[in-house]
Amino acid sequence: MAGARLVPGPLGGRFPFSNCVLVEDAGFKVLVDTGCEPWERGLVDVDVVVFTHFHPDHIRGFHRLRAGRVAAPEGEEPYAGRLERLALRFAGERWREWISMARLVMDLEGVPEPGEYFRPGEDLCFRGVCIKTYPARGHLQTHTLLELPGGLVHLVDIDLTGFGPWYGNPEASPELFLLDIEAAAEMEARGYLSAHKDRVYSRGEGVEALARFAGRLVEQAEGVYKALEAAGRPLWPWELTGRGIIYRRYLEGMEAIMSYFEGVMIEKLLGLLGLWGCTRKTPGGYVARDCHLGVIKDRITRNILSLA
Repeated sequence: MAGARLVPGPLGGRFPFSNCVLVEDAGFKVLVDTGCEPWERGLVDVDVVVFTHFHPDHIRGFHRLRAGRVAAPEGEEPYAGRLERLALRFAGERWREWISMARLVMDLEGVPEPGEYFRPGEDLCFRGVCIKTYPARGHLQTHTLLELPGGLVHLVDIDLTGFGPWYGNPEASPELFLLDIEAAAEMEARGYLSAHKDRVYSRGEGVEALARFAGRLVEQAEGVYKALEAAGRPLWPWELTGRGIIYRRYLEGMEAIMSYFEGVMIEKLLGLLGLWGCTRKTPGGYVARDCHLGVIKDRITRNILSLA
């Protein structure tokens, strides 16, 4: 019978690494993502590699492995083997800085070229090892959750970290992210694991962690809201970067790309705050409106907890 286990990455899977998952049945090995430096654990030859999406912390070091088959979600085809195109997708005009970061920090030597692609929502079966897939597009349009043999759900980058949700690419969406978190809590999971926490959660623990994670997104929005309130005048997203709202500080040598990601996230949070009636866009920028974000946070977290 196939079994699944967490393969922690360096630093407990914290960025710029990620955890992997190994599904094994009578010596047949299916590895999920490569960001854990699996070769350091003797995993150099595997039968199948399944990528959950093409973020660099999940594909790093892929060139060091040998795999009989490689699969990735549909939607990644235009970026296979094309690093510059992937960089443009993730960082727009800052694509050169993104490539420098990915090469320097993440051991990224190009982009995988899978031999097959799956549609998130369909089952994957490799020689009797079957994995269910679920789209979770708030983090990235191709981001895919997995239900593993034994009932464990791999939340991937619904990662349950204290940092909170990350939606710093143009195609990401905090609104969808909240829906993805709720959908994950509704799954009939025996337990949960993620790409950046070095532990396995029971179902009850996982749902509680999902509620806290959703609450962190509201807290991120609250940081933007409070900055607007304090300014007392309209502000544009780029005027809110560098204030510690998303990143406490920018890492040396990564200032430009981190500022870009923070600006994207703040702009998306302003849109979310607008949907909640908390901000208004004017010709001169965004302004805060009377709003009770604590009530919104309580409603969101209570709804998720009710799914346990």
